[in-house]
Amino acid sequence: MVYVALALRVLVGVVFAASAFAKLRHRAAFRDFASWVSGLPGLPARARQAVARVIAAAEVAIVALVAVPWTVRAGLALAVVVLAGFAAGAVGVIRAGVRAPCQCFGTSATPLGARHVVRNLALCAAAAVGAVSAGTGGARPAGAGLSLAGAVAAAMFVVFLDDLAALLAGAFGRNLAGGTR
Repeated sequence: MVYVALALRVLVGVVFAASAFAKLRHRAAFRDFASWVSGLPGLPARARQAVARVIAAAEVAIVALVAVPWTVRAGLALAVVVLAGFAAGAVGVIRAGVRAPCQCFGTSATPLGARHVVRNLALCAAAAVGAVSAGTGGARPAGAGLSLAGAVAAAMFVVFLDDLAALLAGAFGRNLAGGTR
């Protein structure tokens, strides 16, 4: 279980690090994110700027908390709460009929959809399992290395999910439309 706990810890940490970096890499990136938050339905006008700041701060806090062994459970528990909120927010946006693009990892043209809800719920489950299994003993270097490699690969899949979906849709769309293989 130690390897699963390590992999889930790294998965959540890398995903939130990429997300926080996308929002905080420079002032314009955060302004773009805050502007996007302002356009989401259901948020009172007064709270919009604060919500953008809280999201960015929570993402940074999660990265810091999962990086330190004695705060891993707190970081993963915070990730569960944040990811559940993201999933609920995405459902609200979809139900409101708003075609807001996903701004999780920087600018994207892909509107929030079921894929984003499923992604957030899967990460939420991963964080919950990681929180329960954290601190379950020592790891051997080879196993730890494999856990880290698998976690980073899974995190890259999560971060680039929209790009991969577009790539696959384009490839399969051409083949289905009579294009070359």
